[in-house]
Amino acid sequence: MKTTLFITLFLCAFNAAPLLAQDFNVPANYKFEEAADYDKYDADIIAAAKWLVNTPLNEQDKKRKEVTAFVVKWINGSPTVTVELNEIILDFDTKNPGMVVIFMASSARYVLENGKVDNMREKHKAALRDLITVYKSGKGITKDKKMEKLIKADEDGKLDEWLDENLKIEH
Repeated sequence: MKTTLFITLFLCAFNAAPLLAQDFNVPANYKFEEAADYDKYDADIIAAAKWLVNTPLNEQDKKRKEVTAFVVKWINGSPTVTVELNEIILDFDTKNPGMVVIFMASSARYVLENGKVDNMREKHKAALRDLITVYKSGKGITKDKKMEKLIKADEDGKLDEWLDENLKIEH
């Protein structure tokens, strides 16, 4: 009986984990005035990045704007996290607005989850794979040939070559 109850509780908790990632709320009255202020929100940035990936681009517009404003403000002032954008990444936003913010948030998430190590190649791969996840969900997505080339490269195990060609990121 105890074993069955434990297994049931474990499965319920395990199945609820994805729902928690989708239930992010922007912290009330957040402030970024000095370097120490940014560290207080590391967990919130990670949760925001997960929320952005898990929430279709065409849903919860008001909340998406609030989450976007929080993430962008945090990234722009963070003393420990940098996010690099280029024309290719910006192009993904043309047909699917919101993809750049997902890339930015996912880049920040990678850095925060990996001990603030700034490995550009791995950071970009993680962020691009989050873009792929969002695109492949098909929810609120407009077909994009450039994104489909990225997906093909990843599926073929050639994401490093795609990075070399499109983002000029060294190994």
